[in-house]
Amino acid sequence: MKKTVKTKSKIKGQKPDKKCSIENKPTLVCLLLDRSGSMQSCKTETISGFNDYVDGLKSDKDMRFTITQFDSVAVDVIHDAVPNNRVDRLNEANYKPRSYTPLYDAIGKTIRSAEKHQDQYKVLFVVQTDGQENTSKEWNSTTIKDLIKSKENLNHWTFVYLGMGPQGWAELEKVSYGTQSVGNNMKFTGATSKKAYQNMAKATRKYSRAGGQGVNCVSMSFFSDAGVDKDQTK
Repeated sequence: MKKTVKTKSKIKGQKPDKKCSIENKPTLVCLLLDRSGSMQSCKTETISGFNDYVDGLKSDKDMRFTITQFDSVAVDVIHDAVPNNRVDRLNEANYKPRSYTPLYDAIGKTIRSAEKHQDQYKVLFVVQTDGQENTSKEWNSTTIKDLIKSKENLNHWTFVYLGMGPQGWAELEKVSYGTQSVGNNMKFTGATSKKAYQNMAKATRKYSRAGGQGVNCVSMSFFSDAGVDKDQTK
């Protein structure tokens, strides 16, 4: 596909910036939320956890949110860089799990949607899923990982992965393997999702208030820097 070929060729020959340029920028949280059919079994917990996460970030008035829900019927960017008070809290009417899991396509579409904001914000890209990739058409494991690496190396994005259940853990470890953000994987279950999202809010607040980290300003210890255990299954 032409789109992915262009992405890969652009990456070649480019080197990461040595100077951190995001310390004083507000944070844009891009939250990619799995809406596939398997999420039905933990729908109530997901709704509660998501709402706790957003409500836990009210104190940061400059923070913005891009919210995407995805399944094989559609990848829907619900909000695009809006303040907290404009984020619709989840409920039974606006979160309806269905169909299959085009994880790579959802990541790719949301990254492309957020690129127009990357000069204005430091980007925290959060991927949540409970299942394995099974229906993507535009992106594959190689091209999506190359895109993630380019966002880390060239634009200083930090990626965080929230895996619900064993299939989610395995899929997100595969996606993050070899990237700077590989250590930013949280494991949780439907039963512990409320606690996991509350701790995710804690880590997000810490990240938002901190300056750039490392050569590329990428937070490679997102959870541990905030004193949060990556294993939230207990």
